[in-house]
Parts: sequence; structure tokens; C-alpha cells
Amino acid sequence: MDFFLGGSGSSNEKRVTNSNAILNSNIYTVASILGGDIGKLPIQVFKRRPGGKGIIKDTDHPVAWMLGKRANHFMSAYTFKELAMVHLVTWGNFYANIEWDEDGLPKAMWPLDPSKTDVQVDWENTELWYITTLPNGQQRKISMHDVFHLKFLSTTGLKGITPIAAIREKLGSQSSMDKFTTSFYKNGTTIGGVLKTEQKLDKPAKDRTREEWNKLYTGLDKAHRIAILDAGLDYKTIGMPLKDAEFIQTQKFGIAEVAKIYKIPPHKLGQLDKATFSNIEHQSLEYVKNTLQPIITNWEQEIDYKLFTKNGLRDKGRYSKFNVTSELRGDSTSRATYYKEMWQTGAYSINDILELEEKDQIGEIGDVHMVPLNFTTLEKLVRGEETPKGGEQGGEGEENTA
Repeated sequence: MDFFLGGSGSSNEKRVTNSNAILNSNIYTVASILGGDIGKLPIQVFKRRPGGKGIIKDTDHPVAWMLGKRANHFMSAYTFKELAMVHLVTWGNFYANIEWDEDGLPKAMWPLDPSKTDVQVDWENTELWYITTLPNGQQRKISMHDVFHLKFLSTTGLKGITPIAAIREKLGSQSSMDKFTTSFYKNGTTIGGVLKTEQKLDKPAKDRTREEWNKLYTGLDKAHRIAILDAGLDYKTIGMPLKDAEFIQTQKFGIAEVAKIYKIPPHKLGQLDKATFSNIEHQSLEYVKNTLQPIITNWEQEIDYKLFTKNGLRDKGRYSKFNVTSELRGDSTSRATYYKEMWQTGAYSINDILELEEKDQIGEIGDVHMVPLNFTTLEKLVRGEETPKGGEQGGEGEENTA
């Protein structure tokens, strides 16, 4: 396994690998953001009614339990989904071995180490296999039907490439810069330069003067002290002030690069200099559509293909769906407006709204869908049928049920 993703290595003192990339504050934040956002979203299972007459939520299916409550004995569904995103952020791939019960239904998923898992194709039999090494050191060859595999951008379609490969040099530079900054502050931030005198000093005198100066005036804990010069000594600074070193701009550059690679709005990584209330709201909406939605689609398609099986046969009547309503509905005022519009057009019933708000339903009467009576169809207008009362005024007629 080439841990440096390219083999040639980095010219920076601090080499960034897939394993230690998570220690970079920006990468850690990205993994935390994506892991938290995907981890908290419910994955619901639906099944189509026979004859195509509607769909119903299937809360009793094993997949609903695995991805909604417990992925395996050791991991909650949240932890499992969060770990999947951490592996995707740092390795570009997430692998999990699917455990089946005696009825051929999935009952648990066990994450595999991405650094010890590879994809191999048997072209003779046109089969895909996963070669992995277990924690006990045992190597296993697993069929593709027994591995849940999520991948980021890929050049082969079989295995994702890690975004770390694209910004490894940038991360290495940032690590070296952080080390320099630490050393910069450790050695003092306000005093750095030369002591000048018209007198000629021999080496013992120079060494003694330097030693006494360093003892009294250098170091962060002694910053801003007043230096007392004697023997005709004159102090001249030659150090570059931290603000002149443009560290702030360099740090912003690092954030911008990471944000660009992972499609994360910069304000989520703490870069707020160009953020306003209005554009943060717009960026948050774009984040859901352009960042989370592709990841969600990736999850849903892999779930539908790999997990909805029984005794090796795919169940085409069931499918999964992330519930992203909580991410899109905004504040309570916006949510109320949305619900009102959906209720008035007949898309939602009262019970539908109560379910989205996780409130008790009001019985069968709450399943009735309402439609405004003042609406009609073009066919009725062409036939000259009378428009219901209130139709010409655009909406004060009575409401009826459908």
C-alpha cells in the first residue's frame, strides 16, 4: 500500500498521509461536519404497494433497524454513518462487510480498514472481489455482494481516490507553517535582532552579552519587557513581524483549498471575513444541494442494490430514502409557511405534518387531504361549467375534501 499516494513523497518536512491527515484542523473539521450531517439524517425504508398503488414506510425491515438504530453490536447507526464519512474524507472509500441472518436478510454491517482493503476484478469470470486483512491478521477474499462500498470521485468506477491526494502538498506546507509558527512564538514575538556597539568586543564578551540577553528578554513569557541597554549597546530589530509574514492570508488559503476540494462553504470552516447573514443562508442551501445530496444519492443507491435482498434475490419493491426535511425546512416561521402551502395544495394531510414534527397524530380524520374549492380545471372552463363560488376572486370560497 502506497501511503503517500503517488510514491514520490512530499518536499515538505511534514509528510501528510491518509492516516495522519485527520490531525489537520481543517480536515478534521470537514470530517466532523460531513460525519455529523450524514449521521444525524434518518434513513427511511419504503415499500411499494402491490399493483403500484402508493407507497408505505417499512419500519420493521432489518435495514431500517441497522441504519436507524444499530449497525452492529458495537456501533449505533449514527456512529456507523459518521465513521463512513471519516473514511471517505481521508481515504476516498468506505467498506463494510455485510452479515446475513439465517433467512438471507442483512442483520449487521462491520466496517473494514480502508488501508488494508483493495478491490480486484476477476476478468475471466467477470466478478468483483474485495481483499482485506482483518484485525486479527487474517486475510479474506469477500464477494462484492457481501461488501457495502461507498466511494468518492473515481477514475475507474471501482475504487475512489482520496481528496488528500489533491491537497497533500498544501497540507504538508500548512503543517510545516504551523510548526514554524509554534517555534516563532516559543522564541519570542517582540524581540529579535542584533545588539550594536561602537566598542570592540572579544568573543567571551560577546558570548556573555548574548547569554545574558537571552536569559532576560527572550521567550514568550518575557515579551513586552523593557530592555535596559548599557555599555553603549544599541538594539536593532531585524525580525519579520508576524503580521508582515502574512500568516493570516496563508491560513485563509489553506481553508479555501480544503473547502474547495470537499465542497464545504468556507464559513463552516471558520472563515467568516466575507460572510453575511444573507449569503450564509444561501451557501447553506447550496451545501445541502451540491455537497450533501450527491453523498446521499451515493448512500441510497448502494443501500438499494446491496441490502434489499433475501436469500440472494433482490427485493425490487423496497428502497431507501434519506429524510433531509430537517436540513431544508429552516426556522419555525419558514417551516410553518411551507407546511401551510403543502396542506392547502393537498400534498400533506394534518397527520403528515404532525409526523414530520414528531407529534402525536389525531386519528383517521387527520389523514384527509384538503383542497381549495375555488380551484377548477381547464376542461371545466372549456365546457363552460360554472366556476365554484369564490373562484373569480382568487380564494375566499369554502374548502372541500378530496
